[in-house]
Amino acid sequence: MHFVIFAKDKAGALDVRMANRDAHIAFLKAGGNVTVKVAGPMLSDDGETMIGSMLIVEAASLLAVKAWAKADPYAKAGLSQSVEILPYNWAIGS
Repeated sequence: MHFVIFAKDKAGALDVRMANRDAHIAFLKAGGNVTVKVAGPMLSDDGETMIGSMLIVEAASLLAVKAWAKADPYAKAGLSQSVEILPYNWAIGS
């Protein structure tokens, strides 16, 4: 099953994001029981400043995705103001 993750950064937390970015990317590439299909930063209106993350992942259950997301270096660093994880029906694209 697929899931979409929307994580919005806390205001003024770009330094936290940048300090943990390499570890976050390594975590996403590591695999495990969650497979990342699409991932990237959400940007502010200027089209450049990173303000959050959006991922589409595949996993056996919502519980598995929630546990996995809590282990992300960004989560451990307290980067996010909010995180929303929703089941996702991949209808178009691959």
